[in-house]
Amino acid sequence: MLKTNRPSALVLLAVLILFSLAKPLSKVPNILFVISDDQSYPHASAYGCRGIETPGFDRVAREGVLFHTAISGSPGCSPSRASLLTGRYHWMIEHAGTHASKFDNKFATFPDLLEKAGYWIGYTGKGWGP
Repeated sequence: MLKTNRPSALVLLAVLILFSLAKPLSKVPNILFVISDDQSYPHASAYGCRGIETPGFDRVAREGVLFHTAISGSPGCSPSRASLLTGRYHWMIEHAGTHASKFDNKFATFPDLLEKAGYWIGYTGKGWGP
């Protein structure tokens, strides 16, 4: 005859009930932040450009967000990227706002803040500067 351990069975049942009543963890949104070097506004097929095919970009545009108006914080590429990454005007971030591309640790960037919040961060291409 098979004997059961009633206290263990009751504990297991209680644990299963508690887990079934627990609220699921809130799902955080996926964030894809792309900065393209030397790409002008219309040069993606999502914008109607016929000479260039950008299927990956087009999918993001369809399923996410496609900008139609954007303002640059600076006429230079590195200062503009530094402004985007820090959320500050380029003149507020010292050398990070110049073509020197040196970020002082006192200026947090969005990727740094997202990583501290538990996001997985990755990059490809120009990872050495803003």
